[in-house]
Formats: sequence, C-alpha cells, structure tokens
Amino acid sequence: MKFLVIRFSSLGDCILLAPLLGHLKQSGAEEVVVLTKRAYADIFACTNGVDRVVALDRPAGAGALWRMAGEFRDRDYTIIDAHASWRSRVAGWRAGHVDARIQKHTRERLGLIVLKRRAVLPTMLERYARLCEPVGITVPRLLPGGLRPPAEAARAASRAMNGDSFIAVAPGSRWVTKRWNGFAQLCDMLAGESKILLVGDAADREFTAPIAKALGGRALDIAGALPLMHAAAHVARCRAFVGNDSGLMHLAEAVGVPVVSLFGPTVEAFGYYPSLPRSRTIERAIACRPCSRNGSTPCPRRTGECLTVIPPATVAGAVLSLFDASAPRRIVLD
Repeated sequence: MKFLVIRFSSLGDCILLAPLLGHLKQSGAEEVVVLTKRAYADIFACTNGVDRVVALDRPAGAGALWRMAGEFRDRDYTIIDAHASWRSRVAGWRAGHVDARIQKHTRERLGLIVLKRRAVLPTMLERYARLCEPVGITVPRLLPGGLRPPAEAARAASRAMNGDSFIAVAPGSRWVTKRWNGFAQLCDMLAGESKILLVGDAADREFTAPIAKALGGRALDIAGALPLMHAAAHVARCRAFVGNDSGLMHLAEAVGVPVVSLFGPTVEAFGYYPSLPRSRTIERAIACRPCSRNGSTPCPRRTGECLTVIPPATVAGAVLSLFDASAPRRIVLD
C-alpha cells in the first residue's frame, strides 16, 4: 500500500504528525509521501518512515497545487487528508479521492470558546491515530517522537554546546496573547543550574537578545540563526525545555526532551498539551479561558492575566522538578 499524506501547516501540527507517518511505514507501507508547504518540508524530510516530500512553494497559487496533486491521480495511492483545510480538500479531490480525513471538532471547540461549554476531546495525536482505521491499519497509541535531526546538525550542536548542561528556553510565540512576560527573570534563576539555550525564529530575537546580553557566557542564543532541524539537534542535547504554547514545545518533545509549557488563552481540550510523562504544564483557573482557538484573538480583559500573573519562581520550580516523578504534571494557579 502506498500513502499520500496531506498536511500544509502549522509547525506544531506537522511535528505531531511524525509518529503517524512512522506507524504507517511500520505497518507495511510500500511508500509514504507527504504533501506540505515548503516551510515544513525539512521536518518531514527528517521524519522516520517518510520516503518522499512534495513541497508547495509559498508564492505558488492554486495552479501549482492542482498540478502537484494531479501527479498522484490514478496511481493507486491511499490518500490521507491530515489537515481538513480547503487547500487539503482540493488536493485530495484532485488526486482522485480521500480515504481518511482528520476530524477537527470545530463545533465543540467553538462551544468552549464562546459558551465555555466543557468538552472532552481527543488530543491531536489521538486524532491522527484515528486516521488509521478507515485505511485498514491498527489504530496505535501515538507518542511524541519520530524526528531525526541530520547527523551534521548533531555534530555542530555537540561542538557548540561543548558538553555543558543546558536548559532550552523559547520566550517567543506567534501571538502576543500566548507570550509569558517572565522569561528574563526565569533565565536568571535557571542560569545558576545550567546554561541557557535560547531558541526561536528571527522574529523571536527581540526577546532572546536582551536575555543573552544579560547572561553573557551563561547563554547561547541560536534564535533565527539556524535551520529548524539544526535547532532541534541543539534542543535534543538539553536536559529540559521551557516555553509558551508553541510549535517549539512539540519539537522539544519530539526529540525526547521533557518540557514545562505555559498555557494562557488555549486549553487542554484543544489537544495540544505536552504528552511525555515527565512534561509539565502551568496555567491559571480563570473563567475567561479559553478565549481563542490559537491565541490570535486579543485578550477580552485587555490584561493578559492568564499568563502575566504566573510567578517566575513557580516556573523555575517546575523546571527543576522535571526529574522528580512525584511532582505534579499540571500546576493550576488561582
């Protein structure tokens, strides 16, 4: 059986898809092909079980998508739409059919945001796993993983980090409502235990550069300086990761590093909480949560208090307790 798996974005969703792709291959797939955006092609090129990546360039329009998907028509591919967006639906239709499509639970998520109606929904890993049933493959229990940073990236990380103990810190996020404001204080607290690896994209240097300047030789700032999978090789050498609800949190878990993640406008029911047994979450019990599907909506109270009142000492304590099996996996503050 040959598979075409369609997923165009975003970073965290693409990283979380990796375990499913490995499972397809382990279940006897002759070929696993991923159709994605160029921005995420390197992730899938470094994913166990993926034989080929077909990448859609950013400026390319509907015509390019039409041609790419048409290459799979009448070629006996089992097609999995792991995105359920208009783009993935068009691609699946052009390729001939869709054998399995992910469920997005849009109504239930809207009920959470608008009406604060409680819902127990499958995690993103569970939703991906359920794509196996329609195509006749055993539904697995997926765990984070499946990424293999390039060997040259691992060697470069080893040289740069020189055997020192590091904690990875990612202070950025695409949306301002998901950015905690205590990372400078946190890094100062943690730098006495380990050196700090500051990670993020070029836009995050606004947040990482002042921290790196303050810490001097106790920090290594790679934000925006390396390709994503090279940054992953650096994170893989860290003892822990701490950051906001973002794709980098999932990247850390995918390379086996336990995380402490701060959640504000989003909640567990959306399906993106960390999954490794030693990972931790910190959040507030506040009535206005969730206020947004992904953090793109401005804070309804204009205070950002779901995150701003979380003390740096609480976060530092959670990071240092990651290797204590008796410590709680979730810290909920009033």
